[in-house]
Amino acid sequence: MPLDQEFEDPAAKAANDSLKKIRQDQGYMPMSAHLGELRKRLMRAVLWIIAFSTASYFFYNLVWTFIMGPVADLIRKSKLPDMPKVTIMTTRLGDNFAVEFKILLLAGFILAFPFILFEIWRFITPALSAAIRRWGSIILISSVALFWCGVLFARLVTWGTVADFLVFQWLPPPIVLSATESVRPEINLTIADYLSFFTGFHLAFGLSFQLPIVSVLLGSIGVISSSLFFRYWRHAIVVLCLFSIVVMPPDVFAMLTLMLPMMGLYFISAVLVRLIEGHK
Repeated sequence: MPLDQEFEDPAAKAANDSLKKIRQDQGYMPMSAHLGELRKRLMRAVLWIIAFSTASYFFYNLVWTFIMGPVADLIRKSKLPDMPKVTIMTTRLGDNFAVEFKILLLAGFILAFPFILFEIWRFITPALSAAIRRWGSIILISSVALFWCGVLFARLVTWGTVADFLVFQWLPPPIVLSATESVRPEINLTIADYLSFFTGFHLAFGLSFQLPIVSVLLGSIGVISSSLFFRYWRHAIVVLCLFSIVVMPPDVFAMLTLMLPMMGLYFISAVLVRLIEGHK
């Protein structure tokens, strides 16, 4: 036995052991342990996505209809008089495989989202207060519900208007063939471009609906306060209006479908943070 351990003060050793236990209870870990834990959680999240993407293969037709349904509306509208013809196509040899892979990956991410959140929760739990840890199940369920509500809201309420606006708003003038005849250029949409825009749009809605959850977590560790929400609520409304104008088409309905839910989530976040402060 080394001399420093042989003659170690029992009181100092007990104090050191007590300090280690307190740090362990509080979730203290050295940086190397944090990085190892993060790597483990990320690997598990990737495995969840792979598992659900594989399972989605057996329901591929339903997923395809959910994503490509608005394209059918665009094609039907293009058959009206004086409207350009709209087609959906692929342009490269491997596009069909790439499209199916991306669709399965998107479905896998959405379905695996509860498990991804669980891995994130397990990683950040040591930094949260005991009160927030006790409400972990409710927070996780609420987060999943809000994410799926955001995705479904974007698909069922907003996306049809946005797609119609982007396709038909800036139509080029007809090509005049003669004094009595003219044609409109065809609109050829590639599946890859449509899928990329669709994915980004819906994930943005799903993640933006996480505002109350993020606010609760930040409020629990003292990063933000409810006074911040109530003091700058006018500024927040202006920012949300400008954000809706920039992101959404210049259509009142489309802008309101984004602005009103975000305003509601903003004030819900303020109330939840106030309740956390009152509980403390």
